[in-house]
Amino acid sequence: MTQITQLPHAVAAKLAARVVAGSLAPGDPVPSVRALAEELRCSPGTAARAHALLREAGVIEGRPRSTAVVTEDALARALAFRSATGAVRLAGSDDPGLDYLVSAVGPTIQRSTQGAGSVAGLAQLARGSVDAAAVHLRDGRTGAANDPFVRRVLGGEPATVVHLWRRQQGIVVSGGNPLDIAGVEDLAGRTLAWRPPGTGSRLLLDRLLRTAGVLPAGGAEFGSHLGVAVAVSTGAADAGLAVQASAEAIGADFIPVEWEDFELAVAPESLELLLPVLDVLASSVVQDRLTRLGGYDLDRSGEVRVAA
Repeated sequence: MTQITQLPHAVAAKLAARVVAGSLAPGDPVPSVRALAEELRCSPGTAARAHALLREAGVIEGRPRSTAVVTEDALARALAFRSATGAVRLAGSDDPGLDYLVSAVGPTIQRSTQGAGSVAGLAQLARGSVDAAAVHLRDGRTGAANDPFVRRVLGGEPATVVHLWRRQQGIVVSGGNPLDIAGVEDLAGRTLAWRPPGTGSRLLLDRLLRTAGVLPAGGAEFGSHLGVAVAVSTGAADAGLAVQASAEAIGADFIPVEWEDFELAVAPESLELLLPVLDVLASSVVQDRLTRLGGYDLDRSGEVRVAA
């Protein structure tokens, strides 16, 4: 088995992430040094030092070479440990599922306020001001998702893409659909709740309207999918394009339009920082919660590739 060079702090952060996600509870045995080394493909020495770091932080207890267990106050200790090990700087697209994932991960992720939307997030990644950008872009000519944009923005340099999930985008209408909107063609002359220019959802809606030859009546812009759904449900707009989870959150009706890949573009040197995030994403607690939000397909969650 090929070993991967990893820092002890990174390995320890993965175990701390499991405590935060609830997959390791107080009193549970922690994977042994040998088991941890095999699972994470690191050296036994790295795994042993990771154990030592977590014992020092009060996340686990037990003497070296004995079975270590999770401490009673491990959750608070794990959160403190992870906040001290460096945070992933994240920009890019808005998504209710991503909001939940970030809250589950805790202070290990810092959201940038300057890079809202897929395009702006990629620009920040290209400048090196963030470690990762959440994107959901589709090439109108080839239909390829995300990779062409990631490579283009980074000047053709190799870039890593982490698949978070597929999500369902669609038209949000008020409960009962009083305007009988059945698809994009019915948006002609309607007041819409828009996402800002440069966001993947705005680009998608522009493409759908252009393809259908439809001209809406205008409307206001909103900074989140939930904002779009709230605007529609309160009567500030007739309809809007948003993810299914936002419609379900407020009880609005939803007309499916398109599934899309929601992914993280990552600078290759920053991938290790994301490993604790992927650990949280893989936990059954987090996956169950994401599924309950509605409109998420997690079959390929956590897959990592080089942008083609």
